Amino acid sequence: MSLQLDQISAGYGKAHVLSDISLTVTPGRICALMGRNGSGKTTLLRTINGVIPLSGGSIRLMGRDIKTLRRPQIARLVSVVPQVSFTPFSFSCLDMVLMSGVSRIKAWQSPSAREKKTALSVMTETGIRHLAHRPFNALSGGERQLVMLSRGLFQESPVMLLDEPNTHLDFTNQHHIMSLMKTLVKKRGLTVLITLHDPNLAHYYCDDVILIKHGCVLAQGPTAATMTDDVLLAVLGGNIRTDTTQSGMFVVTPRHVDHQAIAGTAPGKQEINP
Repeated sequence: MSLQLDQISAGYGKAHVLSDISLTVTPGRICALMGRNGSGKTTLLRTINGVIPLSGGSIRLMGRDIKTLRRPQIARLVSVVPQVSFTPFSFSCLDMVLMSGVSRIKAWQSPSAREKKTALSVMTETGIRHLAHRPFNALSGGERQLVMLSRGLFQESPVMLLDEPNTHLDFTNQHHIMSLMKTLVKKRGLTVLITLHDPNLAHYYCDDVILIKHGCVLAQGPTAATMTDDVLLAVLGGNIRTDTTQSGMFVVTPRHVDHQAIAGTAPGKQEINP
């Protein structure tokens, strides 16, 4: 197994955030991590990446106990795509991508022509080759997110953690990112754990799902079988339900939407009951 957690607990000082979490993510599959804000999703990713120390349990990366690994070793096994990124220096987008190869490029050594070619190839895959020489901080939030995805891919680590990668992205780019990840996961045999807020994106693109609440796992398993009405209501709260459209597509919607009223209303005059 590429990523295996066994009854882990972690937090910040005396603040206990994660409790008794066990999960496994296998190569060639995308696993969605879902939960409400403050449920512990980002803390879990930071713990897997070795940034937050364990207070209990164990984490194994490619069969190796994380407690036995040094920082460069972890970087060769795990890449992270964060929510929001900004740098105080005016690096180009290509430089930002190249810097993620630090675990395999020796200190004070400049990236080789081969490394630069590989970085540009990755940026072509993510659709941002034209941004290579643009200042990173001059980009929109969505463009910066695409650069960070390219950076994570260039790191060439077998395990990839993505923390809400769709933040700031428009509808088209949200699906572009998820579709691209699905293709690359199969092509490269990556092990991907990705935090998402939209259960529809999780259902369309993720093989498995883990739902957490108050730092504990409430449900996990294959996406379609796990994301039931009861589970989503228990984890995400609100008044939502799963449904199927006339074309057979799975969709999660608010229960308070009057679907019959919407179906009988002209476009642009949809009504939603409070």
